Amino acid sequence: MTSSSSSRVCVTGASGYIATCLIKKLLQRGCVVHATLRNLGDEKKTAPLRELPGAAERLVLFEADMYDADTFEPAIAGCEFVFLLATPLQHDPRSTKYKNTTEAAVDAMRIILQQCERSKTVRRVIHTASVTAASPLREDGGEGYKDFINESCWTPLDHSHSYNNTMVDVLSPFHSALIGSVPLAHIEDICEAHIFCAEQPSIAGRFLCAVGYPNMQDYVDHFVTKYPEITIKLKEVVGKDVRVQADTNKLVDLGFKYKYGVEETLICSVECAKRLGLL
Repeated sequence: MTSSSSSRVCVTGASGYIATCLIKKLLQRGCVVHATLRNLGDEKKTAPLRELPGAAERLVLFEADMYDADTFEPAIAGCEFVFLLATPLQHDPRSTKYKNTTEAAVDAMRIILQQCERSKTVRRVIHTASVTAASPLREDGGEGYKDFINESCWTPLDHSHSYNNTMVDVLSPFHSALIGSVPLAHIEDICEAHIFCAEQPSIAGRFLCAVGYPNMQDYVDHFVTKYPEITIKLKEVVGKDVRVQADTNKLVDLGFKYKYGVEETLICSVECAKRLGLL
């Protein structure tokens, strides 16, 4: 899949942040992109995609839902590469046969992979999962962490976390408590890593994409030092004494190069927030 590629690819969960940025890059490379969304009638979700450079000529939108995975087959038909970024987030047990989002995701993945096999055109599937699927929590149920995190680490299936509706209050503490540190990667590098995995002639397995694993105290210290004009109000810093050694060079060993380091990524995040009027 080179810059002059005319590959036909499918990207699920197209309205998500990573998927939208990935679609933009794929269109820039000349790919024909089949993109799926839950509701094609939602202009807030479809308009940004239709406005991407090259979208008028090479972007085709499909309606598909993880809770009805058979709907993905038309989008997959004829594609060489399938990027699976969709995930079931809005779960209503009254309107579905699935007990929870995990059960829905697993069944949808099984159905979609069968569709890829039936297509006779799909050469590779790149599935994007939450980083919380990999953690150095001890598998024997004991307290604390392993000394490292890499692609061999899995979050225990019975691990749960109670939360309320205010997701902002939940995500950072949950990540820090779950994996000891918070993995960091620039969106440009994340998208390039997806494309890298599609382009390699022989690649398979699981890859963690992170240029660094600072803990929450590292993030606070950085922002306080670099941006003294920004007031940071925190009741506490969760996981400030937790630090897990990351061994996530598997992608790099295969030839992938990160363009942005930890410092640059954090700077870009603040500049983006300022442009959006969030700071």
